[in-house]
Amino acid sequence: MPSRRELKGIVNDIISSLNSRNNDYLGYWATGQFYKLALENNTKTVKLDILNKTIFPNATSFFGVIGMYTDKITKHLHHRNIPIEFFREVIIEYDFEQEIDKKLHPYIGVGNPYTIKFIMGAESGGTYTRTVGGYCRPHDPKKEQRRYGF
Repeated sequence: MPSRRELKGIVNDIISSLNSRNNDYLGYWATGQFYKLALENNTKTVKLDILNKTIFPNATSFFGVIGMYTDKITKHLHHRNIPIEFFREVIIEYDFEQEIDKKLHPYIGVGNPYTIKFIMGAESGGTYTRTVGGYCRPHDPKKEQRRYGF
């Protein structure tokens, strides 16, 4: 059984990669795409349930991102010999158009403030959560450059 310290480290590593500008899906920044999805569905939240392979709001065009995140998380756990079955929940939640929180948004960026919450609930009962913030605009391919190779 992994230690709490190790599980907190995993959560910190994964949330850092989710909040990175290198977190792309189909060549564009995933966070901006999720923001656009939220706006199109009149919500401020996009929630990915990794274990149940669901996304809210339901969007078939984003089912590939669930697989991508599942692979990323599984590889991370595999390096530490922790099976994904050790967890009862693995949730990624994007919240857009947030109020500025100086701890999560220490600077003023381009676009609107958002937060990402990553939750890993272990079968043993412990829940490990981390929230980070940033700024983004909704995805717009006319204003964004697609990553090379797409």
